[in-house]
Amino acid sequence: MKNSAIKLQSYAKGFVYFHPEVIRMLLLGFSAGLPYLLVMGTFSWLLKDAGISRTDIGFASWIGLAYSIKVLWSPLVDNLKIPLLHKWFGKRRSWLFVAQVGITLCLLAIATTDAGTHTARIIGFALATAFLAATQDIVVDAFRVESVDEKKQGAASAMYIMGYRLAMIAAGAGALMLANEETGGSWEFSYMVMALLMSVGLIGWLLSPEPPHVEKEIGTSELDHRVTNRLLKAVPNTQEKLRSFIQTSSISQHIVRAIISPFVDFIIRYRWWGLVVIAFIMAFRVSDLVLGVMTNVFYDDMGFSKDEVAKISKIYGLIMTIVGAFLGGIAVNRVNILKCLFTGSLLVMLTNLLFAYMASQPKSNELLIGVISIDNLAGGFAQGVLMAYFATLVNKEFTATQYALYTSLMTLPGKFLGGFSGADIDRWGYEFFFIYTAFLGIPAVILVMALMYRDKQLKLTGKE
Repeated sequence: MKNSAIKLQSYAKGFVYFHPEVIRMLLLGFSAGLPYLLVMGTFSWLLKDAGISRTDIGFASWIGLAYSIKVLWSPLVDNLKIPLLHKWFGKRRSWLFVAQVGITLCLLAIATTDAGTHTARIIGFALATAFLAATQDIVVDAFRVESVDEKKQGAASAMYIMGYRLAMIAAGAGALMLANEETGGSWEFSYMVMALLMSVGLIGWLLSPEPPHVEKEIGTSELDHRVTNRLLKAVPNTQEKLRSFIQTSSISQHIVRAIISPFVDFIIRYRWWGLVVIAFIMAFRVSDLVLGVMTNVFYDDMGFSKDEVAKISKIYGLIMTIVGAFLGGIAVNRVNILKCLFTGSLLVMLTNLLFAYMASQPKSNELLIGVISIDNLAGGFAQGVLMAYFATLVNKEFTATQYALYTSLMTLPGKFLGGFSGADIDRWGYEFFFIYTAFLGIPAVILVMALMYRDKQLKLTGKE
């Protein structure tokens, strides 16, 4: 009996999902996932109920661009220490605390604002929520990369996605059920409950110790010296004041350290192949993101009720996404990550065609369940693998900035094109629109094949 218990304990310790640093990602993932739909998909239904046009709802989805441009302020999050809070909590935890409290207050503001009479105001609150949520993402991504070693990154990503998707069940299905007027609900009550659920994130914050991260004094890094010398060579000797500023000013050294060095480091490590990596990251989720903007509006136009969408798409569908993410985490631990990315990119592209087929058929709950099953399973797998891939690209000296760069580039094209989705549907109809989103996934498949070729060449030359 004792030997069996020891074996079970040893197995649990060896199972990658049982490590504390992996389990903590569940709570932090929940905290990150909760605001996303509340300013995107669920928010679009709130606007539709307030009488906002489909075209305007599509443009309002540009609120989500805050997630795509977070790289612009990621150097600030990566390097700035918040006064007082830094001493109490540490650099990463202090930023996380500020973001989580800010999101809670903004959700309460949305709850108490009428979208029909104060449309601009409620969009402003949604934009502030998205900005704070994107900031939270910067910090949580840094937490995950710095707290977990490379072999466990796939599992940590899967656990993070599980928390993220559970939050999306709450922010999707839960919010829709609470807003259902037929059962006495309202959008005001729904968003108040969502604000309360941010307490899960605060629990995650309390349980998560400050992760170990590389901190070097400004101007002491070899890379910083190289960047500074390059800048000096580019400035003529006659410009004495500018040269002096670059060489001696603390402001100049902060700019080099926080903004220039992270990007130079990426270029040095990948050279011109870095362009292929960047192009792949930008292309990987375009088809998925463009389709996702209008799915709630599509379900409503197909005749599905809020309860049907909540149960099938927001609960069952997100469970399938979690299953897909866990499969991705296991695959990354056992198979070459680029092969996993190729599989994921192909699946994401092809599953969009299922929506085109559904648009050509009469309303059917069985068909919706089938489409959601396959699409979300593929999407979860692809996202879990991609997040693990990002961790392999990061230099831990610039964790938050570089990871924010990758995730910003991942969503930027899709969010931008998604803003036109309402107008595209009005012009083409749903069936052709979904076919169009599938074709948007072709570049990702081609680019990951190029990266697989590079990987093969590196192995042959022994430069891996």
